[in-house]
Amino acid sequence: MSQRDFSQFYRDHFLPEHQHAGNRWLHAVGVILSTALFPLAALFKQPWLLLAYPVLMPLPGLLGHRLFEPNAAVGHLRVTRSDAPKAWFWWANYVLTWDLLCALFTRRKAI
Repeated sequence: MSQRDFSQFYRDHFLPEHQHAGNRWLHAVGVILSTALFPLAALFKQPWLLLAYPVLMPLPGLLGHRLFEPNAAVGHLRVTRSDAPKAWFWWANYVLTWDLLCALFTRRKAI
């Protein structure tokens, strides 16, 4: 897959692989929990809490793919994919979470 920009990747590749609401929300849970580590580490002066970020961020999303949207062509261990820049997968989770939260609080339909 040759992607030109992030928005194309997100629209044409990431969203089609994340159609089930349960999978999307599990991705959002991973983003929210892992992002919460930063203020918690600062508040409690425990920087070692940040070591949980690389596990806490993808784990709920991987569980979502296992439970709701398995894809034999991609496999369950999606963190090993190399068909787009790794940062795009990471950032797409944040964009997806933002979209879900905006839809929740504005009562509009999520993407």
